[in-house]
Amino acid sequence: MIVPPESPSLSGFYFIGMGATMVGILVIAILNLATPLEFVLTRIQGARQGGDLSWVHVVAFRFSILCLLGVLASMPFLVVLRGVLTPISACLILKGQRHPVPPALEQSAKQRLINLPFMMAPLNMVFWIFIPLLIFGGIFALHKMDFTTAITFSVRSTMVGLISSAVIFFGLEAHARRVLIPYFFPTGELASVEGTIKISILRRIRALYRLGSLIPLANIVLTLFILYLQADPDTMSAKTYGRGVLIFSLAVFVLFFLGSGVLNRLVSRSIADPINGILKAMRDIQQGNYQTRVKVVSNDEVGILGDATNKMIQDLGEKELLRDAFGRYVAPEVRDEIISGRIPLDGEFKDVTILFADLRDFTPMTEANDPKSVVRILNAYFKEMSAAITANSGLILQFLGDEIYAVFGAPVSCKHHPSNAFSAALDMEKRLAALNKRFALQKTPGLSHGIGIHTGQVLAANIGSPDRLSYLLVGDAVNLASRLQSLTRELSARIIVSADTAAFLPEPKVQSLLVKHPRPVRIKGRKNPVEIYLTH
Repeated sequence: MIVPPESPSLSGFYFIGMGATMVGILVIAILNLATPLEFVLTRIQGARQGGDLSWVHVVAFRFSILCLLGVLASMPFLVVLRGVLTPISACLILKGQRHPVPPALEQSAKQRLINLPFMMAPLNMVFWIFIPLLIFGGIFALHKMDFTTAITFSVRSTMVGLISSAVIFFGLEAHARRVLIPYFFPTGELASVEGTIKISILRRIRALYRLGSLIPLANIVLTLFILYLQADPDTMSAKTYGRGVLIFSLAVFVLFFLGSGVLNRLVSRSIADPINGILKAMRDIQQGNYQTRVKVVSNDEVGILGDATNKMIQDLGEKELLRDAFGRYVAPEVRDEIISGRIPLDGEFKDVTILFADLRDFTPMTEANDPKSVVRILNAYFKEMSAAITANSGLILQFLGDEIYAVFGAPVSCKHHPSNAFSAALDMEKRLAALNKRFALQKTPGLSHGIGIHTGQVLAANIGSPDRLSYLLVGDAVNLASRLQSLTRELSARIIVSADTAAFLPEPKVQSLLVKHPRPVRIKGRKNPVEIYLTH
């Protein structure tokens, strides 16, 4: 089962926002320093003129300015983020204090949580457009930078900001999926929340391609174009110019390789993790674990598939529960045949062997013992006889008072059903003898029974009313098997087998275990006498 985390924190969202902004500013600074523009070269040359100590001081000072700029640039984003998170924060406080949460507040919190990346990433992109314009435009206005350099740095900052915004989008989404979404959506169903934005898997892949390849290329093309405009062969040799381009290209490669790697990991995990969760649930189902659930953390196609998978698992679990319960009232073989639809409702003709077993003198025993003892004795008998029948591929259709009605060869066909039925009868005899020994130790009356077996064709079908059906056999073969069981009393036989069954038994078994009755016997309801074999 999916268990939501306790006391989730919102601090991760702030760290992601500030961290992406700080890294973006650092990338811009490195790219600007690596660009062989006249403005940058002049500043570097000026720093070098102060000596090594001056160089260290300049780097430390500019790094401090860079950090301060990163903090200041992050403040507007963090302030807006705090406002966006207000419903979520209020909901968490109430839940933490175990106070009831108003439905409207919880609905608003869920909407904000799903829409958070879609709200903050575009806002962050707006900051990356206007803040560089203000900064580099201000430097140009103070005559500290030429117009071309100011435009270059501003556009480049916006490009880097686009990747930074993408990292913020997928970073906020990953943190929400890991921490808060399981808390607010323990059973999934994010797609059912109204007023939310969705992004398809195809768009995620397209975004990854464009941000990971087109932005670095656009950065290189822009810089090379500006260098082309500013190139002056009188002041810069071709070797110096080429070295500058090479240094810048290496800086772009390293920075965007790392940035694309982070972005690629975030995007790939946002797709792969939910799919892997579904695959894991499928493996659990194959092992019979219907308590497993998919952790649904999105409202896209994978999230909808996860919800559908959970619904399927729930339905399969309920069907398995019904299947197990059904198996307590009918045999598992019948249950499986009925569920699979392989038993025609209007019946089918099958060649089977039928076995009836009935306890002798059971009525006097019920009169001589209390009901609880009788039930205990009867259950012990049925348990042993059922084990013997089942072990020989037989199926008990009904317990008729103290009588057992079983079939071999249906509903699942079996080639050796006559031999299986006779082996089951012999096993029943052995088990009854062992059971009587236990009864003797308990000073419980012993039991005896008679068994009748016949092989023939029957109609096997689901019979009953539309509200309640039973798997039964219809035909003369059933009646004859029952008559043979009754005949065991008259002939003082333990087992009576019809000639139709004996014909399928191995010859050594017939000669050693069965005795042919001297003459055919007449069976009530039949015109012709029946040849039988019996054991005493």
